[in-house]
Amino acid sequence: MLPHLGTEAGIRAEQRLRDQSVIWLTTVDSDGQPQTSPVGYVWDGAKFLIISKPGIAKVRNLRDNPRVALHLDLDGDAEEFSVLTIEGVARLDPAPPGEPAPLSEGEISAYLEKHQESMRWAGVTPEETFADFSTVIRVTPTRARSY
Repeated sequence: MLPHLGTEAGIRAEQRLRDQSVIWLTTVDSDGQPQTSPVGYVWDGAKFLIISKPGIAKVRNLRDNPRVALHLDLDGDAEEFSVLTIEGVARLDPAPPGEPAPLSEGEISAYLEKHQESMRWAGVTPEETFADFSTVIRVTPTRARSY
């Protein structure tokens, strides 16, 4: 479960993380400028799995500063609107040039289960996705807040 959330907030946060497919990832560049990007993710109950194109700003930022923030948009389905923010530490796991993302069979299955419909909508195959988005970002949460 996410750190620093009580039982009720933690249960609600876990459900939202299972149901939603896009989370906002904030990294910080070498000048201290935050950059926020929407990213597809998988939450396994302990860490986030995000895949990215290599060499783009968020990946470059993470090489210098692995601290990140993640957040979900307002929850419009709730009786009361809520925001979920998560702070954590990212680890980059890049593939060698020309190789697909270094993912386990279980990670591939989980990612496809959550994002295959989006891939179809975008007109790309899973193979194309894992080849183009060949840098894996794994985020371990250190703190979570819900308000």
